[in-house]
Amino acid sequence: MVSGLALAGSTGCGRGSTGEASAESGGGGTLTILAASSLTDAFGQLARIFQKQNSGSKVKMSFGASSDLLTQIQQGAPADVFASAAEEEMDTAVKQGLVSGKPEVFVKNREVVMVPKDNPANIKSFKDVSKPNVKLVLAEEGVPAADYAVEILGKADKEYGPGFKKKVLSNVVSREADVRASVNRVVVGDADATFGYASDYTPDIRDRVKVIPIPPNLNIVATYPVATLKDAKSPDLAQKWIDLVTGEEGQRVLKKWGFEPSA
Repeated sequence: MVSGLALAGSTGCGRGSTGEASAESGGGGTLTILAASSLTDAFGQLARIFQKQNSGSKVKMSFGASSDLLTQIQQGAPADVFASAAEEEMDTAVKQGLVSGKPEVFVKNREVVMVPKDNPANIKSFKDVSKPNVKLVLAEEGVPAADYAVEILGKADKEYGPGFKKKVLSNVVSREADVRASVNRVVVGDADATFGYASDYTPDIRDRVKVIPIPPNLNIVATYPVATLKDAKSPDLAQKWIDLVTGEEGQRVLKKWGFEPSA
Protein backbone atom coordinates (compact mmCIF):
# COMPACT_ATOMS: atom_id res chain seq x y z
CA MET A 1 0.00 0.00 0.00
CA VAL A 2 1.48 3.33 -1.02
CA SER A 3 0.73 6.54 0.82
CA GLY A 4 2.20 10.03 1.10
CA LEU A 5 2.32 13.13 -1.07
CA ALA A 6 1.36 12.58 -4.69
CA LEU A 7 3.97 14.13 -6.95
CA ALA A 8 2.32 13.74 -10.34
CA GLY A 9 0.71 16.87 -11.72
CA SER A 10 2.90 19.42 -9.93
CA THR A 11 3.42 22.48 -12.11
CA GLY A 12 5.08 25.07 -9.91
CA CYS A 13 8.11 23.31 -8.57
CA GLY A 14 10.42 25.98 -7.25
CA ARG A 15 13.78 25.95 -5.58
CA GLY A 16 14.09 23.15 -3.07
CA SER A 17 10.65 21.67 -3.74
CA THR A 18 10.31 18.29 -2.08
CA GLY A 19 8.04 15.31 -2.29
CA GLU A 20 7.81 12.00 -0.53
CA ALA A 21 6.06 8.79 -1.47
CA SER A 22 6.15 6.51 1.54
CA ALA A 23 5.36 2.85 2.07
CA GLU A 24 4.06 1.13 5.16
CA SER A 25 6.70 -0.05 7.57
CA GLY A 26 8.67 -2.97 6.36
CA GLY A 27 12.29 -2.10 6.96
CA GLY A 28 13.08 -1.67 3.30
CA GLY A 29 15.18 1.46 3.78
CA THR A 30 14.96 5.02 2.52
CA LEU A 31 16.11 6.22 -0.90
CA THR A 32 16.82 9.96 -1.22
CA ILE A 33 16.86 11.43 -4.72
CA LEU A 34 17.88 14.89 -5.94
CA ALA A 35 16.35 15.42 -9.39
CA ALA A 36 15.84 18.16 -11.97
CA SER A 37 12.43 19.83 -11.63
CA SER A 38 11.39 18.69 -15.11
CA LEU A 39 11.38 15.12 -13.74
CA THR A 40 8.78 15.86 -11.06
CA ASP A 41 5.82 14.06 -12.61
CA ALA A 42 7.66 11.10 -14.13
CA PHE A 43 9.72 10.42 -11.00
CA GLY A 44 6.59 10.76 -8.87
CA GLN A 45 4.97 7.90 -10.77
CA LEU A 46 8.19 5.89 -10.80
CA ALA A 47 8.54 6.28 -7.02
CA ARG A 48 5.24 4.52 -6.50
CA ILE A 49 6.27 1.72 -8.85
CA PHE A 50 9.63 1.44 -7.07
CA GLN A 51 8.01 1.07 -3.68
CA LYS A 52 5.70 -1.67 -4.89
CA GLN A 53 8.72 -3.50 -6.27
CA ASN A 54 10.74 -2.97 -3.06
CA SER A 55 8.44 -3.71 -0.15
CA GLY A 56 8.90 -1.45 2.85
CA SER A 57 11.08 1.05 1.03
CA LYS A 58 10.51 4.80 1.18
CA VAL A 59 11.45 7.26 -1.55
CA LYS A 60 12.23 10.87 -0.67
CA MET A 61 12.75 13.38 -3.46
CA SER A 62 13.90 16.96 -3.76
CA PHE A 63 13.35 18.71 -7.09
CA GLY A 64 15.00 21.90 -8.33
CA ALA A 65 17.37 23.39 -10.84
CA SER A 66 20.22 20.99 -11.58
CA SER A 67 22.72 23.73 -10.74
CA ASP A 68 21.14 24.24 -7.31
CA LEU A 69 21.08 20.50 -6.65
CA LEU A 70 24.77 20.27 -7.50
CA THR A 71 25.47 23.02 -4.97
CA GLN A 72 23.53 21.07 -2.34
CA ILE A 73 25.60 17.96 -3.07
CA GLN A 74 28.83 19.96 -2.88
CA GLN A 75 27.72 21.27 0.50
CA GLY A 76 27.13 17.77 1.82
CA ALA A 77 23.37 17.37 1.47
CA PRO A 78 22.50 13.72 2.25
CA ALA A 79 21.30 11.95 -0.90
CA ASP A 80 21.68 8.67 -2.73
CA VAL A 81 20.90 9.57 -6.35
CA PHE A 82 21.47 12.64 -8.53
CA ALA A 83 19.48 13.03 -11.76
CA SER A 84 20.46 16.10 -13.76
CA ALA A 85 18.87 17.83 -16.76
CA ALA A 86 22.31 18.45 -18.26
CA GLU A 87 25.63 16.67 -18.43
CA GLU A 88 27.57 19.75 -17.31
CA GLU A 89 26.43 19.51 -13.68
CA MET A 90 26.98 15.76 -13.60
CA ASP A 91 30.45 16.14 -15.12
CA THR A 92 31.32 18.58 -12.34
CA ALA A 93 30.08 16.13 -9.71
CA VAL A 94 32.22 13.39 -11.26
CA LYS A 95 35.34 15.57 -11.41
CA GLN A 96 34.90 16.54 -7.76
CA GLY A 97 34.62 12.91 -6.67
CA LEU A 98 30.99 13.20 -5.58
CA VAL A 99 29.71 10.32 -7.72
CA SER A 100 30.16 6.57 -7.37
CA GLY A 101 30.62 4.75 -10.65
CA LYS A 102 29.86 6.03 -14.11
CA PRO A 103 26.72 8.14 -14.72
CA GLU A 104 24.18 6.82 -17.23
CA VAL A 105 22.21 8.97 -19.66
CA PHE A 106 18.69 7.67 -19.14
CA VAL A 107 16.50 10.06 -21.13
CA LYS A 108 16.46 13.01 -23.52
CA ASN A 109 14.32 16.12 -23.86
CA ARG A 110 13.76 19.07 -26.18
CA GLU A 111 12.69 22.64 -25.60
CA VAL A 112 9.44 24.34 -26.62
CA VAL A 113 7.98 27.79 -26.15
CA MET A 114 4.83 27.90 -24.03
CA VAL A 115 2.26 30.69 -24.08
CA PRO A 116 -1.06 31.22 -22.27
CA LYS A 117 -4.08 29.69 -23.96
CA ASP A 118 -5.50 33.15 -24.80
CA ASN A 119 -2.05 34.16 -26.16
CA PRO A 120 -2.23 37.91 -25.34
CA ALA A 121 1.04 38.65 -27.18
CA ASN A 122 -0.25 36.89 -30.32
CA ILE A 123 2.79 34.63 -30.60
CA LYS A 124 2.13 32.37 -33.57
CA SER A 125 5.64 31.17 -34.34
CA PHE A 126 8.99 30.89 -32.62
CA LYS A 127 10.18 34.01 -34.40
CA ASP A 128 7.45 36.03 -32.67
CA VAL A 129 9.16 35.83 -29.27
CA SER A 130 11.38 38.66 -30.50
CA LYS A 131 8.45 41.06 -30.94
CA PRO A 132 8.60 44.20 -28.77
CA ASN A 133 6.79 44.16 -25.43
CA VAL A 134 6.52 40.37 -25.16
CA LYS A 135 6.74 39.51 -21.46
CA LEU A 136 9.18 36.60 -21.49
CA VAL A 137 10.12 34.61 -18.40
CA LEU A 138 13.15 32.34 -18.17
CA ALA A 139 14.77 30.24 -15.49
CA GLU A 140 17.82 31.72 -13.80
CA GLU A 141 21.16 31.84 -15.59
CA GLY A 142 23.03 28.60 -14.99
CA VAL A 143 19.83 26.53 -14.93
CA PRO A 144 20.05 24.06 -17.84
CA ALA A 145 16.69 25.06 -19.35
CA ALA A 146 17.79 28.70 -19.49
CA ASP A 147 21.23 27.83 -20.85
CA TYR A 148 19.63 25.71 -23.56
CA ALA A 149 17.33 28.63 -24.45
CA VAL A 150 20.32 30.92 -24.92
CA GLU A 151 22.00 28.27 -27.07
CA ILE A 152 18.87 28.05 -29.23
CA LEU A 153 18.75 31.83 -29.60
CA GLY A 154 22.38 31.81 -30.72
CA LYS A 155 21.48 29.39 -33.50
CA ALA A 156 18.47 31.55 -34.39
CA ASP A 157 20.73 34.56 -34.92
CA LYS A 158 22.15 32.78 -37.95
CA GLU A 159 18.66 31.89 -39.20
CA TYR A 160 16.82 35.16 -38.58
CA GLY A 161 19.70 37.63 -38.69
CA PRO A 162 22.01 39.19 -36.11
CA GLY A 163 20.12 40.85 -33.29
CA PHE A 164 17.39 38.22 -32.90
CA LYS A 165 18.91 36.82 -29.70
CA LYS A 166 19.38 40.31 -28.27
CA LYS A 167 15.77 41.25 -29.02
CA VAL A 168 14.44 38.13 -27.34
CA LEU A 169 16.57 38.50 -24.23
CA SER A 170 15.55 42.16 -23.94
CA ASN A 171 11.98 40.86 -23.48
CA VAL A 172 12.90 38.95 -20.30
CA VAL A 173 10.93 40.41 -17.40
CA SER A 174 11.71 37.78 -14.77
CA ARG A 175 14.10 34.96 -13.92
CA GLU A 176 12.71 32.03 -11.96
CA ALA A 177 14.36 29.41 -9.75
CA ASP A 178 13.87 26.53 -12.21
CA VAL A 179 12.05 25.59 -15.38
CA ARG A 180 8.85 24.47 -13.64
CA ALA A 181 8.63 27.84 -11.89
CA SER A 182 9.02 29.71 -15.19
CA VAL A 183 6.34 27.54 -16.83
CA ASN A 184 4.04 28.24 -13.90
CA ARG A 185 4.28 31.99 -14.57
CA VAL A 186 2.72 31.33 -17.97
CA VAL A 187 0.14 28.94 -16.51
CA VAL A 188 -1.16 31.63 -14.12
CA GLY A 189 -1.06 34.34 -16.79
CA ASP A 190 1.80 36.43 -15.39
CA ALA A 191 3.89 36.08 -18.56
CA ASP A 192 3.36 35.96 -22.32
CA ALA A 193 5.87 33.21 -22.98
CA THR A 194 8.60 31.00 -21.57
CA PHE A 195 11.05 28.37 -22.74
CA GLY A 196 10.36 24.96 -21.20
CA TYR A 197 10.84 21.31 -21.97
CA ALA A 198 8.41 19.23 -23.99
CA SER A 199 7.95 17.18 -20.82
CA ASP A 200 6.73 20.28 -18.95
CA TYR A 201 3.58 20.36 -21.10
CA THR A 202 1.81 18.10 -18.64
CA PRO A 203 -1.87 17.08 -18.83
CA ASP A 204 -2.89 19.28 -15.90
CA ILE A 205 -1.87 22.52 -17.65
CA ARG A 206 -2.95 21.81 -21.23
CA ASP A 207 -6.23 23.69 -20.83
CA ARG A 208 -4.30 26.82 -19.81
CA VAL A 209 -1.24 26.88 -22.09
CA LYS A 210 -0.32 25.97 -25.63
CA VAL A 211 2.96 25.05 -27.27
CA ILE A 212 4.79 26.99 -29.95
CA PRO A 213 7.29 24.58 -31.55
CA ILE A 214 10.94 25.50 -31.96
CA PRO A 215 12.20 24.61 -35.45
CA PRO A 216 14.13 21.32 -35.26
CA ASN A 217 17.24 22.82 -36.84
CA LEU A 218 17.39 25.39 -34.04
CA ASN A 219 16.43 23.17 -31.13
CA ILE A 220 18.74 21.26 -28.77
CA VAL A 221 18.71 17.76 -27.36
CA ALA A 222 18.96 17.83 -23.58
CA THR A 223 20.56 14.69 -22.17
CA TYR A 224 19.75 13.62 -18.60
CA PRO A 225 22.37 11.61 -16.67
CA VAL A 226 21.71 9.77 -13.41
CA ALA A 227 24.22 8.42 -10.90
CA THR A 228 24.64 7.07 -7.40
CA LEU A 229 26.36 9.54 -5.11
CA LYS A 230 29.60 8.58 -3.39
CA ASP A 231 28.21 9.21 0.11
CA ALA A 232 24.95 7.35 -0.54
CA LYS A 233 23.52 5.73 2.58
CA SER A 234 21.42 3.34 0.49
CA PRO A 235 23.65 2.43 -2.49
CA ASP A 236 21.78 -0.81 -3.19
CA LEU A 237 18.46 1.02 -3.45
CA ALA A 238 20.15 3.68 -5.57
CA GLN A 239 21.26 1.06 -8.08
CA LYS A 240 17.77 -0.43 -8.13
CA TRP A 241 16.39 3.03 -8.92
CA ILE A 242 18.85 3.47 -11.78
CA ASP A 243 17.93 0.02 -13.07
CA LEU A 244 14.26 1.06 -12.99
CA VAL A 245 14.64 4.36 -14.85
CA THR A 246 16.93 2.87 -17.49
CA GLY A 247 14.83 -0.28 -17.90
CA GLU A 248 11.80 -0.98 -20.04
CA GLU A 249 9.17 -0.01 -17.47
CA GLY A 250 10.92 3.20 -16.49
CA GLN A 251 11.42 4.23 -20.09
CA ARG A 252 7.73 3.64 -20.77
CA VAL A 253 6.76 5.95 -17.91
CA LEU A 254 9.23 8.62 -18.99
CA LYS A 255 7.89 8.49 -22.55
CA LYS A 256 4.36 8.97 -21.18
CA TRP A 257 5.53 12.23 -19.59
CA GLY A 258 7.02 13.60 -22.81
CA PHE A 259 10.63 12.44 -22.62
CA GLU A 260 12.56 10.77 -25.43
CA PRO A 261 14.51 7.52 -25.06
CA SER A 262 18.23 7.86 -24.42
CA ALA A 263 19.24 5.49 -27.20
